[in-house]
Amino acid sequence: MKRKVIGTILLIISLTIILSIYWKYSATLKLEEENKIIETSPNTSKKMHLTWDLVGDQVDPVKGYFVGIGYPNIKLNVKNTGAQSFRIEVKHNSKGTIIFDENIAAGATVEFINNNHMPLVPSGAYTVTIYGGTGFPIGQVLLKQSKFPY
Repeated sequence: MKRKVIGTILLIISLTIILSIYWKYSATLKLEEENKIIETSPNTSKKMHLTWDLVGDQVDPVKGYFVGIGYPNIKLNVKNTGAQSFRIEVKHNSKGTIIFDENIAAGATVEFINNNHMPLVPSGAYTVTIYGGTGFPIGQVLLKQSKFPY
């Protein structure tokens, strides 16, 4: 009788642990906010992507971005609607690793993907800088992260 009770208790504990691990790694909530989809994991409420409209009011605009732990795959979509090219750089703040350093021609729409290869994509804070040169960059930037390769 005592063995059955202990066995039942161990079974319940094991199932609880398995379900909590499943919930932690598989649940992704999608919230709709201002017609934009924001993905958040159950462990964080941070935005999982950066949507940035470049309106041509600064020569070298800068924004912050954060890559969460367990999201080593990132994708960068850039649309240059201006008359001059610009350069975009995505750099890890503490490591100094430059994930993307790309020139975007005037009128171009491009996509760049880093599936945690050359260089690796560490979690943490990043700085996204648009270098306009002598012009004012105009367009859109979308930076997304994922647990799975794009």
